[in-house]
Amino acid sequence: MTSMTPLADPADLPDEATSLTTRLGAWARTVSHEDIPAHTLAAARSQLISNLAAVRGSLRHPVGRRIVAAFGPPRQSDPTGSSYVLAALATALDFDEVAYSGHVSAGSVNVAIAEALHNGSGGKSLLTTVVVANECAARVSAATILSPFFRGQTNTHCHLASAAAARLHARGASLREWTAGLGLAFGILAVPLHHGVVTSDVKALSAAAPVRLALDGCAAAAHGLAGPARILEDPEGLLAHLSAVPLPDAVDHALGRRWHTDTLTYKLYPGSAYLHAAFDCAERLHRRLGALDSSRVRRVTVHGSLLTWQMERKVAPALDGPRTSVSAATLSIGYGVATLLSTGSFGVPDLTPEAIDDEARWSLADKVEVQHEMRLSEQMVQATSPLGEALRQAGDRALNWPELLRWGGEDVRRILADLGAPEETFENATMAIGARVELELTDGTVVTEECGASTGSAGPATRRDHRSLVRRKFLSVGGSEDVLSALEDIDALGPSQVALTLDRALQVDPD
Repeated sequence: MTSMTPLADPADLPDEATSLTTRLGAWARTVSHEDIPAHTLAAARSQLISNLAAVRGSLRHPVGRRIVAAFGPPRQSDPTGSSYVLAALATALDFDEVAYSGHVSAGSVNVAIAEALHNGSGGKSLLTTVVVANECAARVSAATILSPFFRGQTNTHCHLASAAAARLHARGASLREWTAGLGLAFGILAVPLHHGVVTSDVKALSAAAPVRLALDGCAAAAHGLAGPARILEDPEGLLAHLSAVPLPDAVDHALGRRWHTDTLTYKLYPGSAYLHAAFDCAERLHRRLGALDSSRVRRVTVHGSLLTWQMERKVAPALDGPRTSVSAATLSIGYGVATLLSTGSFGVPDLTPEAIDDEARWSLADKVEVQHEMRLSEQMVQATSPLGEALRQAGDRALNWPELLRWGGEDVRRILADLGAPEETFENATMAIGARVELELTDGTVVTEECGASTGSAGPATRRDHRSLVRRKFLSVGGSEDVLSALEDIDALGPSQVALTLDRALQVDPD
C-alpha cells in the first residue's frame, strides 16, 4: 500500500522553510523502505542491475579502461572517488537509464553503491537511497525541462541533485545539511560544451564531474558551510537560469504519491534513447531480410519525432566516418541503424575503435536519412516522458516556451488541450519516442517497420518485463547468473552480503 511520508513539523524547520530545497529535504530525509510501493522498489532493483551492466560494459571498452587508469578502480577507500569513477563508467557509452525527467542513475545509483560499500549498508537501505535520490533529481529536472535545448546526459543539474541526495540520505544528514548541501551543489553549475562532447571523450566526464562537485558540497555542508536556501526558485536561481518556463511546482508536487522511479526506461542498446525505436525497427528488418550491406540498399528513411530529428541534426556535423568519436557514434542514428541492418545487434563491441573504423558500416550509414513526422511527435508528447507531463503541469504557461511555438505552430493550443490534466501518480507512466523505418533495396523492394516505443521504454510492457530485460542486459556484458540472482534479491541482503555482491558485480575479466 502506498503511504505518504509526512513532512517535518514546521516548528522544527529553519527560517528558510519555505524554500524548495528545504521542503524537498524535509521529505526526503524521512523516507524509509516501508514508505516506498513494492512496484517502485522493483523498478529501482532493475535500475541497479541495469546501471551495473552499463558500468561493466564500459569496463570492457577502451574508454572505460582509460577512466580506471586515470582515476582508479570502481571500488576505492574514498567513496567520493568511487562515486566519480562509477558515474563516469555508467555514462561513458550512453548506456544508462532515463526517467521523467533525466539521467538520474549517474548520481543516485552510483553514489548509493559507493556509500553502501564504504559504510556497510544493507540492501533495503541501498534501494531506499536510490529511490530518494531518483525522486529529488527527477523533480528538479522536471522543473527545468521546458528549456532552450534538450541536453540529455549533459543536464548536469540532474547529476548534482541525484548525487547530493544519495549522499545526504545514505548518511542520515540533518535538515540543515540537506538545505546547505543542495544549495552548495547547485550553486556552481558545470555546463559541458556540445562540441567537446561529440568530438572527444568529454562525455565520459560530463556526469562524473558534477557528481564529485555535489559530494564536495555535501562535505562542506557537513562541516558547517552555508548554501543558498532559495537556489532553485530565486529570480536569479537555477530554474530561471536554465529554463524558459520554470516549473517550481514540479519540485515538491505530490511527494510520496507520484514516484518518478516508476517512469524509468531501461536501455538495451548504448546510445541516446531518442534513437532506440529506430534501432528496434532495424533489428526487425535484419531478422526479416538477413544481413544487409550498402550494395543491396538504395536508401533508409527514418521517420521520427522532433527529438529524434533534432538529435540527428545536432550530431551530424561531428560524424566523420571511421574517424568519428565514440561519443558521436552513440548519438548517430545512421551508425546504429547501419550496424543493426548488417549484423543484427548493437552493443558495446560496436563502439570500439575497431568497429567504428569499419568503412562498410559507414557506407551503409551514409544512406540513412532522418525525417520529422508530426504524428510521431504528437504521440511522443501524449506520453508521460520525456515531455508530456511537463506540458500538462505547465498548462498555459507552456505557451511561453519558444520551442513549443516553433514546433506546434497554429496547432499548439489544440496539442496542449489534448494532453489533459497532470497525472496523479506515475503507476501507469509511459514513454513513446517512436520511429518508422522504410528500407528501399536496390531491386526496388520497399520494406517498412514501425515501433511506437522502444523495448524497455516506460509503459505496460516494461512494467511487466523489466526484470527479464535487465537480466538480459547484465548477462550480455559478462555478468554471472549467481551475482544476478543476488542482486534481484538485494533487499534481503545484509551489509556484508551487499558488499560482496556489489564487488563481484564490478569484477570484469579482461577480454
